[in-house]
Amino acid sequence: MGPKPSAPFQGKFVHNQVWALAKLNPAYHYMRWHSDSLLNKLLKYPVFLLDFIWRFILSRQRYDIAHVHFFYPTIWLALLYKYCRNRKLKIVVTCHGSDIYKYQPPGKLYRWCAKKVDQWIFASSALQKHFLLPVKQSKVLPAGINESFRQAEAIAWQDKSIDLLYVGSLDQNKGMDRLLAMLPYLADKHVVIAGSGPWLSRLQTAATEFPNVLVVGPKSSTALKQLYQQARYLINLSRNEAFGLVMTEAMCCYTPVIASYTDGALEQVKNGVNGVLLSATESEEQWLSNVVAIIQRLWQLPPEQYQRLQQQARDSAEQYLLKNVVTELETVYQRVIS
Repeated sequence: MGPKPSAPFQGKFVHNQVWALAKLNPAYHYMRWHSDSLLNKLLKYPVFLLDFIWRFILSRQRYDIAHVHFFYPTIWLALLYKYCRNRKLKIVVTCHGSDIYKYQPPGKLYRWCAKKVDQWIFASSALQKHFLLPVKQSKVLPAGINESFRQAEAIAWQDKSIDLLYVGSLDQNKGMDRLLAMLPYLADKHVVIAGSGPWLSRLQTAATEFPNVLVVGPKSSTALKQLYQQARYLINLSRNEAFGLVMTEAMCCYTPVIASYTDGALEQVKNGVNGVLLSATESEEQWLSNVVAIIQRLWQLPPEQYQRLQQQARDSAEQYLLKNVVTELETVYQRVIS
């Protein structure tokens, strides 16, 4: 998926990875015709396929590796290229989450396609465990975060201007209903919400009722860096999250994370070390009560303990900076081609 008016930064993590691999001169195919119109919803996949045929199947340029981000159904484009242009094509696949979660149990076509993959990459080790089909080679490696976050600075608690920050898609899976339910209990906290999605209008309406809440819409990496540094905590309320690079970005900016119990949070957040993991066992009502209580306790931490959280968050996130991820990818490419 490429960007669209309602989600101008959609696909940015894959785009950043392609940009970081520029020395390999890779071709990049993504959904370039992408909007919120009904016509687009009806025709975007046929256009995506025809665009691929025109740019790659009918091109004189031949490729030896196809790296597919989001396994199914995107894998069909790589297979089309393999059987039409280069039978020796090596296929590398990065699974991001719903390309596995939504296909359980996997159907016959899904299984057949999986047999054609030479190298699997999973966004998290927990996601890898969900994939029960046999694999030739596999590796756990997220998409990586922008190198600009490497220069982030640690800001002391008393110098920060945002109490709680949310960054990401504004939808049901990301827990926007949970966030709305929390707002009446956070009247004494400055809450900033950055992102876009189907819940945007409801959140904007809530912001008119709660003067402590600010909805700022989607932001660039540069703007997000400033928000992360000013936030005391990032909050992530997702129901399903394969990795969650937003959490990585925040931690790289010395911002601890409060996260619901998901694969992505388990991969990154160490409870009480670089953030807080929220229990997944209670009902929604009990869960909400416990979250509010945890937030209140976090505001009572001594300054030196908060500083330790900040430093541990930064230390745990540095491995996911784009330069490190790209180095791993280049090794993968060399291995599959040889």
